[in-house]
Amino acid sequence: MPFKRAASPNEEEIRPLAEQWGKIVTRRAFGDEGPGLDLDFDTLEQVAVDAARAMIKGTIEQALRQQLPKLGSQQPCPSCERACPVGTMPREIIVHDTTVVYDEPKCHCPTCRRDFFPSPSRTPD
Repeated sequence: MPFKRAASPNEEEIRPLAEQWGKIVTRRAFGDEGPGLDLDFDTLEQVAVDAARAMIKGTIEQALRQQLPKLGSQQPCPSCERACPVGTMPREIIVHDTTVVYDEPKCHCPTCRRDFFPSPSRTPD
């Protein structure tokens, strides 16, 4: 699936949810009493950055997993429009210093003897 910028989901709901997860991460990392005075800001920041990377990875992997079935089992070849089965090819994508594992949709047209990567804009309605 191509990567293009679209309208963001409702930030009024997502941001407060992520902030609440930050509080949960703090509790899990440092206990109910919070971090001791022996921890410096850099350590606190690193915990937050690691948690943010994990959230980025989980969010993107889940969203891509949910998009894949929406392509259907077949897609038309861009050249001859023959219906070709949708398979996947493993791919790793680096996003904000974390690796996202992605089963990229891939089709092969036996008529044209070419591979193509289906685009949501080409999905039949």
